[in-house]
Amino acid sequence: MIRYDPRALGRYLLFALPLTVLLIALFNLVLELLGLAPDLGPLVGWHAAAWGLPGAYVLGTWALEALALTALYLLIDARGGWSVVNGLAAGWIAWVFRGPLLVLTASGASGQHAAWWTLAWRWLILYTLAGLLLALAARAGGLRRPGVTPVDRRGE
Repeated sequence: MIRYDPRALGRYLLFALPLTVLLIALFNLVLELLGLAPDLGPLVGWHAAAWGLPGAYVLGTWALEALALTALYLLIDARGGWSVVNGLAAGWIAWVFRGPLLVLTASGASGQHAAWWTLAWRWLILYTLAGLLLALAARAGGLRRPGVTPVDRRGE
């Protein structure tokens, strides 16, 4: 069983979840502004007019993605190691499922491989940044691994 200090875990979640959602939103915004966001309509066989999702759905998927990344980071970080390496591991493990496995599934259904691979490589950048953000949020929130006692350096 993973046992984090409840107050530190609460502070971590207070930092990590909104910041990860914000990172995902900003990443997608930058892709849109730079004209790098692919038109997914032809990839999945939908017409462009019918493709737009309601904003609540998009925000909900970003929140679910942030929650999953945060939970994966906590599972990996509880085992020990450096928090930055743990953050990168969490991001890259999540990318395997969002990137290459999704590409194989979607390109098999749509027959268009190149556009999906371009999108997957952009997601690698996003998930790398998200992993680093989660590690920084853990430090900012004072999250410590189970069984690790903090060192009081004020008296030195």
